[in-house]
Amino acid sequence: MPHCLRALIQILPLLLLLAAAGCQKDTDRQPGDPQQQSADSPAASADAPSATGDRAREPAERTATEGATSDKGQSGGLGKFAGRAAREGDTRPEAVWPPDTTGEYPIGAYNNYIETGDLDAIKKRGKLRILVNVANTDSLHRAATPQDRQIERAKRMAEFLELEPVVLYVDRYDQLIPLLIEGKGDLIANHMAITDEQLQQIGFSIPVGKSRYLLLSRKDTPDIKEGDSLRGKTVHVTRGSHFEKIAKEKAAEFPGVKIKAVDANDVALAEQVSQGKIDFTITTESAYGMISQYRDNLKANVMGDVDRPMAWGLRKDAADLKEALDRAVRHFQLTKPDDRSIGDLDEIRKRGLLRAVTRNHPGTYFMWKGRVMGYEYELLQKFAKELGVRLEIVVAPTHKEVFTMIRDGKADIAASLISATTTRDEAGMDFGPPYMQEEVSIVGRKHDKIENLQDLDGRTIHLLRSSSQYEVLMKLLQKHEDIDVEVELVPEELTIPQVLDRVAEGDYDLTIADDVTVRLEHHWRDDIVNLYNLTIEDNVYAWMVRDSNQKLLQAINKFFNDPENIKFRESLFIKYFEEPKRTRDEIETLSEKGEISPYDKLVKKYAEEYDFDWRLVVAQMFQESSFNPKAKSWVGARGLMQVMPDTGKQVGESKNLFDPETSVRAGFKYLEWLHRKFEDKGISPENMMWFTLASYNAGLGHVYDAQDLAEEKGWDRNVWFGNVENAMLLLSEKKYYSKARYGYARGREPYEYVRKISQRFRTYAALLEAYQRQQEVGQITCPGLPSWLREHLTSCQPAATQAFAL
Repeated sequence: MPHCLRALIQILPLLLLLAAAGCQKDTDRQPGDPQQQSADSPAASADAPSATGDRAREPAERTATEGATSDKGQSGGLGKFAGRAAREGDTRPEAVWPPDTTGEYPIGAYNNYIETGDLDAIKKRGKLRILVNVANTDSLHRAATPQDRQIERAKRMAEFLELEPVVLYVDRYDQLIPLLIEGKGDLIANHMAITDEQLQQIGFSIPVGKSRYLLLSRKDTPDIKEGDSLRGKTVHVTRGSHFEKIAKEKAAEFPGVKIKAVDANDVALAEQVSQGKIDFTITTESAYGMISQYRDNLKANVMGDVDRPMAWGLRKDAADLKEALDRAVRHFQLTKPDDRSIGDLDEIRKRGLLRAVTRNHPGTYFMWKGRVMGYEYELLQKFAKELGVRLEIVVAPTHKEVFTMIRDGKADIAASLISATTTRDEAGMDFGPPYMQEEVSIVGRKHDKIENLQDLDGRTIHLLRSSSQYEVLMKLLQKHEDIDVEVELVPEELTIPQVLDRVAEGDYDLTIADDVTVRLEHHWRDDIVNLYNLTIEDNVYAWMVRDSNQKLLQAINKFFNDPENIKFRESLFIKYFEEPKRTRDEIETLSEKGEISPYDKLVKKYAEEYDFDWRLVVAQMFQESSFNPKAKSWVGARGLMQVMPDTGKQVGESKNLFDPETSVRAGFKYLEWLHRKFEDKGISPENMMWFTLASYNAGLGHVYDAQDLAEEKGWDRNVWFGNVENAMLLLSEKKYYSKARYGYARGREPYEYVRKISQRFRTYAALLEAYQRQQEVGQITCPGLPSWLREHLTSCQPAATQAFAL
């Protein structure tokens, strides 16, 4: 498969044509608005993408520090990183939050070793390597699945044995047992079925539970029972798995059915059933529970007596490890940590699990580049750690259910930027200390005006009935009965950012929102504004618990009042709510030597090795870091290519990522890894590059979701511009991200990221081509050059400008 160097030759004639014509600047074009790409690529592939360890491999956050321009450089508007290296003062101070180190790896990225001994040998190593099939974990989980619980229990058991848990994700189920036997893992915690065939190969703990096997179809198909004819229908199953064996055993009970074994895993096949690409597949009840969190059009047809006990797998001669596993399983079964409970802190500690309910929202809990993030999520993680328990996140499908899940014992804490109100307190809830106080405003479209409350006459305010903003408005209308404003309730499944989306699009007139939500939206948009401050003094956010859980409330009070945690909250607030808009000025200047960055030689070196167009990578580098090697992003990505520490480690670059060569090399390795994910999928080489860049920015999972959504919309899943990029924008909307495997995506960011890089690349290419032609005809003299080229050459600019462009 040719890489982007060959791919971009396709547009070279266009670049030459632009250069020959003088490359006159188009002052009317908005920055970052590329020419529309052609949509005549090959037809969309029928194969759904399979999970291949992306969960732990993806992170390499974008965005450099936005303080990259020095104060000195602001003078006269000349403070761009126009072809110069960073200087003292260019970088923002180091963020106080630590890099994310998860202890979870795709197995090929882990510095592994061979160990086939029993527990004593494992203890000498100091690590318990837990093998898991990534297919059952690779998504944003809205609630804990049986697989999640097995991983968490295996981790807890490892820590009890004073071992460091290391979770290793394999690409396929059939790799688990061979890797265990080979000694590249110590335990399989994959909710694995105990079968006669597997008992001949490995040992098992006592059962952790049972799971039925299900024949999955779409909901719009008739119910299926044994004896029904399935003539003309095909059941697709994972090749070499026990699903294939079960399918062949049961085929006789469904006359006329065909069985087809393929290389895709059972989760990918379930998604293909959901999309109508295949008729049926077989999976476990456990996997179905995960898939149905985001695919609501699947039907589970129970396959009679096909159920199996599930257990942890280990090597047959590991008797001491088996004894330890069995003790752990008995403990979990006795304490029943997963049942509903309204118990207080003592019971939470006994079960070893804190259940927190929140929503999939950019300020609370979401996935970005394969990392789970969010202000509330990070606070909850730290609180659970201080309690000495595990954290389990439950996502409420609607705003109202945040409260009912606490009331009904499905969760212990609600943490979702919730306002502490009298109404909620009187309904049997209690609140921890306020950790944020925000103004509340009437919000509308840009250029709209509300100068006083009387300006609301004849307007409509759209609100969630269960929101605190609704209470604010009711109190306001009680005080001002003369205001003739209409109140329209919106669907409860919407989030406040989605209500703001509809205001911006003109579907809704006005709404009420707190300042932090609007500020969060302003990171990515400027089409909504605070029109009128309602000056509500008591609009504070706090964690919510049942009022009967006073010990838990005391622990929350202690946590929030701890000086160390106050500083931690301040750093999280900056990280999630106060970062400036992530924008990049365009580079339009060449140095005297015809360089577009201080790192051209370094990029060329690795571009040749990895077969990428060096000009494109320089354009990406500027988007990432503004050529600042000291840059550090809002989530801890660092260096010229903004590589996350975990990603650097996984591509073999664990040393200083602020070193320019290390960062560039790590960036190229990660680009290469992402690029290969789009091979053999019918995607043109040029579009492969745009998909690679989008994945570098947003994460591979969100790009896969956008491809699936594009196909559902009737757009081309193999073309980025005008097709998949538009689907990416939709993944910020509840109706779409609730059915996406990786959940909410800040779709505007990858949309603009790829567009800006593609435009900057064309600018670089045209300037370099023109510069090279001038060099070939002789020494450059500024008066003899075309005006458009003089404007872009540092040597032809006034001295004051040159000082900032070298």
